[in-house]
Amino acid sequence: MTQSEHFSRTREAYDRLAPVWSATTDDGPYNGWLERPALRSSVPRPLTGLTVLDAGCGAGAQCEWLLSEGAEVIGVDLSAAMVAEAEARCAGRGRFFQADLAQPLDLAPRSVDGITSSLALHYLRDWQTPLRSFAEILRPGGWIVLSLDHPFAPALAGQHDDYFDTRLVSDTWTKADVEVTQHFWRRPLAAVMAEFAAAGFVIDAITEARPSSEALQRFPVELGPVSDVPTFIVYRLRSTITA
Repeated sequence: MTQSEHFSRTREAYDRLAPVWSATTDDGPYNGWLERPALRSSVPRPLTGLTVLDAGCGAGAQCEWLLSEGAEVIGVDLSAAMVAEAEARCAGRGRFFQADLAQPLDLAPRSVDGITSSLALHYLRDWQTPLRSFAEILRPGGWIVLSLDHPFAPALAGQHDDYFDTRLVSDTWTKADVEVTQHFWRRPLAAVMAEFAAAGFVIDAITEARPSSEALQRFPVELGPVSDVPTFIVYRLRSTITA
C-alpha cells in the first residue's frame, strides 16, 4: 500500500464512521472510558484563556471537553465529515478545518499554548513533519498531550512481526452498522522516544491507561480482560525550545 492509498483509505473510513462515531464512542468502553480519561488526566490545568489545538479531532468530543475547561479551541482532522460533526457538536464555538497531519499545518508560528492528539499520530509513518509543525506553532512553555496504542499491547490478529520493527498493522472495527478496517503504524518504545527527541521534545509525563472501578462495573466483559494489560499510552511532551 502506498502512502497516498493509506491516507485515502483512512479518510474514507472516517468519513463513513463520522455519523455514528459520537454515539458509539462517547460512552463506549475503549474510547470513552479507557483512552479519553487517561489523556485528559495528563492535560495541564488550568486551561482558561489558553488556545489549544486538537490534532485529529474526530467528531469533537475532545474539543467539547477543552471548551468546557475554558480553552479556545482549534480542531483539525483528515476527514471532512468528522470536521462537520465536530463543528455541529461544538455549536459555533471553536475553529475547525480539514487538515492532513502529514503536511505542515496552516497555523501561525507560536499561536497555540497546547496541543492534544487522541490516537491520531500512529496513522503516519513519518512523524517528523507533524512533530516539527507542532513545535513551530507552540508558544514557549507549550505542551503536547498525545495518545497512542501502547507499544507493549498484545499483537493484533495476523501480526507476527518482530517487536523492534516499525510495521503497518490493521484492525477491523464495527461501530453501529459500519464496519471498517483501519491500518496504522506500530513502533517500539525506543523509536517513539527517538522521534520525540529529534523534533526537540522531552517527555514530561507518561500515563498508561487503566480502567477505573466504575468503568469495570459498566463494561466487565470488554474491560475486564484488559485491566492489567497495556492498551493505550499517553505522553505529555514539552519543547526544549524556550525562546
